[in-house]
Amino acid sequence: MILQLNATRKEILMAIESIPEHLFNAKKSEHTWSVGQVLEHLHKTEVEITKAISYMLSLPPQEPLADIPLAMTLDRSKKITASSTITPSSQALNKRDILDSLSKSRNHLLQLIDTIPSELDLTRIGFKHPVFDKISLKQWIEFIGYHEKRHLAQIEEIKDAITTESV
Repeated sequence: MILQLNATRKEILMAIESIPEHLFNAKKSEHTWSVGQVLEHLHKTEVEITKAISYMLSLPPQEPLADIPLAMTLDRSKKITASSTITPSSQALNKRDILDSLSKSRNHLLQLIDTIPSELDLTRIGFKHPVFDKISLKQWIEFIGYHEKRHLAQIEEIKDAITTESV
């Protein structure tokens, strides 16, 4: 799980590396997000999921939860409206600042995961997911990688649009 999280985050960082600061807040249209906003959304989502994991760790074990096909997350033909807590702001974002925020939220998440006892059955603890209903702690952690992969595709689309227009 952790290897997947790290690999996906590395892909995102490589994808945005070549985006200059002056295009970081550029959008394909007024109804879409900029690369900066996508990264802010990823940061806010990771912070919220870290809080949810912390809460789940305080719950008593329950019946094991069946796995949900999380790969459905990658289907971008199904639009999902982000809740207000994870919706990015409309303000221009500084690339370095949002990258620092992403690094901090990832470190916080990994530190929390590191505290989970190895004998704990992560399928026996769960919490409501806004799209998939109730999923296990194991799948919450896996979801982060799928969610970032979904938005990596979005970042690539935005990047293509804004770099083509600026040429």
